[in-house]
Amino acid sequence: MADFLDSKKLYHAFLGGARAVIGAKDGLNAINVFPVADGDTGSNLASTMLSIVEESKIGKSAKETLYTISEAALFGARGNSGIIFAQYVNGMHSHLSDDKHVSLQGFAQSVSGGVDYAYLAIGNPVEGTMITVIRAWSEAIMQAREQSATFQEVLANALRHAKNTLENTPNMLQVLRDNGVVDAGAKGFLTFVEGFTSVIQNEEYIAKQENLPRLVKDEAIDQAPVFRYCTEVLLHGAGLNTGEIRSNLERFGDSLIVAGTDTKVRVHIHTDVPREVCAYLADYGVMVQQKVDDMQNQFDVIHNRKYPIALVTDSVADLPWSVVEQYQIQIIPLHIAFAGNDYLDKVTMDTESLFERLPNSKTYPTSSQPSVKAVANHLAFLADHFENILVLTVSGKLSGTYETVKKAAASVSKDIVVMDTRQNSGAQGLLVKAAAEQIAQGKTFTEVQHFVAQSISKTKIFVSVPNLDAMIRSGRLGEKGGAIGNTLRLKPVVSLSDTGAGTVSDIAFSLSSSTKKIVARVKKMMMHNQVAEYAIIHAHTLERATEYEALFTNIIGEPPAYVMEISSIIAMSAGIGCVAIAIRMQLDEGEEL
Repeated sequence: MADFLDSKKLYHAFLGGARAVIGAKDGLNAINVFPVADGDTGSNLASTMLSIVEESKIGKSAKETLYTISEAALFGARGNSGIIFAQYVNGMHSHLSDDKHVSLQGFAQSVSGGVDYAYLAIGNPVEGTMITVIRAWSEAIMQAREQSATFQEVLANALRHAKNTLENTPNMLQVLRDNGVVDAGAKGFLTFVEGFTSVIQNEEYIAKQENLPRLVKDEAIDQAPVFRYCTEVLLHGAGLNTGEIRSNLERFGDSLIVAGTDTKVRVHIHTDVPREVCAYLADYGVMVQQKVDDMQNQFDVIHNRKYPIALVTDSVADLPWSVVEQYQIQIIPLHIAFAGNDYLDKVTMDTESLFERLPNSKTYPTSSQPSVKAVANHLAFLADHFENILVLTVSGKLSGTYETVKKAAASVSKDIVVMDTRQNSGAQGLLVKAAAEQIAQGKTFTEVQHFVAQSISKTKIFVSVPNLDAMIRSGRLGEKGGAIGNTLRLKPVVSLSDTGAGTVSDIAFSLSSSTKKIVARVKKMMMHNQVAEYAIIHAHTLERATEYEALFTNIIGEPPAYVMEISSIIAMSAGIGCVAIAIRMQLDEGEEL
């Protein structure tokens, strides 16, 4: 082989390294104990590498090729390790000459520059991790650049040096030494180097069968996380300053990594306030991706699991956070696209923020279901820790979430049960709460499903809408019909049909009349059965919610189970000022079915 790299050779070397990491995913997950022992370093690196395999291309020059690789890595980067690797490749690209062929000298300068970029991306670099092995490999190449050695010889020596450094990582980090493992991210990079080197050597990479100690997560994760949410954002913009962004984000948490270019930045941070992080980043550019993992929930599922059945719902279900935590209910957030940004409902966007931004927005936000892959990842995690999984989704007539979750569940296990509640908002929340209580009472998986199936038709929601503006802007109501309705000052009562489709159950010309019609509906339901539970939901109108609370406490004879803000996704179509009562009636056979 000629002693240089061209665009084709460099491309295939990166793909060789990427595929090696993808194949090693499970082994890397098994030894992941730092910075958080959540067993996902292999998955995060594999996601990054898969993006390289699928998105990068051979360019006219090695530099152009490396640009497509660095862009693909940044786009697909996940977790600390994935983002550090992406920034390293970005640095390599920035320091690579635009010559048609890359000499050993040029390659050495490229990898050395990549190290500087990677270190700058990390808020608090910790030695004994991936960054240490990256530096060791790069330094070995840099030191050999003046010697009369071939690429193959230099890379073989650099690989040996990287291996020795990896084996020494337990001496640098106590947590690695305590668990008898090397750092997972560092081993992931070494695995990449092994695959990369094999291609340069014109050899086929053969993964070694190693007896890695598989750490049981119950033993490995022996401490709750300092910050609750692992938050990642991909930001697009112009003139982005990674140093400035990193400096301003430090106050929000730790494990901070800011990687990228002046037009595209990937952010990783552990924080308690993902909403504030995203609000800050929105001022810099457009957030095209967001990913927020609840590390405290993951910890509790592993260490403090209360029940054998995992109960899952989506963010449209309006439930107090205290109830969610009490019953360990798992929430899948839906997405909100707003002013070009991608937000997560109730995680990085809430109703208050929505209404604050709407007046100055030229476009109206839209909602979408999560990806099949994201849901499958969540369900796969739960499947490792629960005997059964029950998912209760927003009405399939209102959202594609039900179908998305069904596809995701089928890809994980045929035993996962997904049920369409044919409800939304507080009505969906009451069903989920009731199912959680059945699980807490020790009911079997079959009994809980039967209870939910019987309760769906016994649950209703009635929403008093002050005007039709939001329904028009969100597309729920045609402009012509909406304009006529607003001219007539209509105050509709919105509900859901038996099939879960949105419907106008009553028309009123004043809010007081609207309330009277809702009262009549509730009293009619009470003539046939007793109220099991009800909730008051509102969209930034605590005054109206307080009135409803007092009114229905008097009518029903007991206070609501809870009063809370409506989901931001529902608020988009119902509008500010709406208030609702969600009500669940007891079953004919009795509540203890």
